[in-house]
Amino acid sequence: MWQLFTRICCFLATGSLILSATALSLNSAAATAFSYQQVLSAAEYQLKTPAKKLDYIDWLSPQYPTQAKTLIDELESLHQAKPFLDRNYLRLHLLSCLNLIDLGLNAQAVKTAKRGVEMAQKMRIDLARPYFLACEASALDLEGEQILATLVNEESIKLAQLYNQPQALIQGLMTRSIRDNANESLSQASENMKVAIELYPAAKDQTPSWHILPEPYLKLVMSNLMYSAGDSLSALEYAKEAQASAQANGMIAIGTAFYLARISISSGEFKSAEKYLALTRAMTPESGNLNSQANFNAQTAYIELHLGNLLPAEAAIEKSIEYFINTNDDIKLMRAKRTLAMIYFAQHKTQQALVLMNENIAQANHNNQYELAFYQQELKYAASQKANEKLTNTRIAQLRANREPIENITQQMNTSSLIFQAQNIALLSLAIFILLASFIFFLSRKPKTELNLRNSDDPLQQVDTMLDLAKQSHSPLTLLLLDTVNIRDVDVAIVRQAIQQVLREQDRILLLSDRIAVLLPFTTDNGAARVVDQLAIIIQPYQAAKVNFGIASLQQLDNLDTLIKRAELNKLGNLQKLHKTLDRHNVR
Repeated sequence: MWQLFTRICCFLATGSLILSATALSLNSAAATAFSYQQVLSAAEYQLKTPAKKLDYIDWLSPQYPTQAKTLIDELESLHQAKPFLDRNYLRLHLLSCLNLIDLGLNAQAVKTAKRGVEMAQKMRIDLARPYFLACEASALDLEGEQILATLVNEESIKLAQLYNQPQALIQGLMTRSIRDNANESLSQASENMKVAIELYPAAKDQTPSWHILPEPYLKLVMSNLMYSAGDSLSALEYAKEAQASAQANGMIAIGTAFYLARISISSGEFKSAEKYLALTRAMTPESGNLNSQANFNAQTAYIELHLGNLLPAEAAIEKSIEYFINTNDDIKLMRAKRTLAMIYFAQHKTQQALVLMNENIAQANHNNQYELAFYQQELKYAASQKANEKLTNTRIAQLRANREPIENITQQMNTSSLIFQAQNIALLSLAIFILLASFIFFLSRKPKTELNLRNSDDPLQQVDTMLDLAKQSHSPLTLLLLDTVNIRDVDVAIVRQAIQQVLREQDRILLLSDRIAVLLPFTTDNGAARVVDQLAIIIQPYQAAKVNFGIASLQQLDNLDTLIKRAELNKLGNLQKLHKTLDRHNVR
């Protein structure tokens, strides 16, 4: 549970409310017929059947993970003495995977998830596979493997559709929505959330039940979506609905209160932030859960800092730093050091703050994360410029109005809204590394090391690499093709240079006889059309005829030649449309 709220709050600290990555921690809460409102006594728990004990653990883990771990270990021992039914044991293994994430043991969760997939295949219970893949994706994301996590998550979505598992499908759709939101694709994010919300009643009634996200998670993702759209009031309302949920107990309740405090700070409502902070103090995490306590202290420190309580903030974050050092959690350690640096700056301890920032930079370079962080920042800014505001506003308005129900959920599940939209696959790793953006500002240089794509001196080899990467990651790539026959030879080099200045660093230009080809990775047709509009303004002064680009998007069987041919056909088609338009104009 803390994995979710820690990441929410860390992104709030950057100035925009963006839920991270896939890592909703996959913490479970049974919303089936077995809906618990409070912790059971030992006697009450022992009266339950194995299946109902699993339902209870599913509800308990995101709120009280240490208690859940004790019950999981107990059931493991019982299984050794008297084996459970295959399905019950497989579900126990799944709950163990989810519980490991709740406890911050992500590397162990990855191994457990992989073992679960093998067990499901061996037992021939294939419908359990999407749940283990979802757990693996979450743990990978928390380990910093965002691209791999995304691919695993998409496989989970595909299998959830195949086996008609709405519980697993909701997790995948929510994860996808969070990433779309982080990548500034609000219309896509809202489409995924629309389906997830409409599926929730079916997921609660799913039989047999495996795992379902707590309803407050949906509310918080909706809150995040509203905030990203600039609707702070609706964002706050959704967050309060999450707080009022019957499932908001234990760590869910604590995390939601922290979330409300952070959103209050970002809105300038400091008295409200103080109220929510006081609420968290009355709900301290489990005494035996050191990971939760460290995250609790980190969240407390950030809020105390922004409320001007510097000494309590410093004391709290130092406790977190000590724990993250002892557990070798580099990502959280860098986040905590950043918070401490902010406290030092507020205390006018500039030298100490800069030392911490330099330590973070050194740590990021040591982990080979700095280069990717810088590169992903460039990609994020480029993607944000391509946001389709009109469509976004329409979808957000529908969300505010509690949109009309989807008439046929099954049909929706098979539509393009559930197809993997990998518009910015490389951006998906941004969720962890955007936290480094605050100290990238301190450097005036780019990373010393360059991506393999940039190291190659052969333009055609670079292009082949780009095409292969796009195919492997299922990310979009679009080619623009421009004839230079109407441009004077002496001006071609000038035009190329002007084009290069407009493009992003990851884009590529090729001179092909009397044509210029521009490759735009992570860009769809719509994005490419907007690039064409920008380039046409630059190129038009150098040629008498109207600027006419051909556009072609990469397909799995494409190579550079076929991509160019399709762009040529598109260009010819554009020219024919232009001639028809001129003919109609002349007739008039």
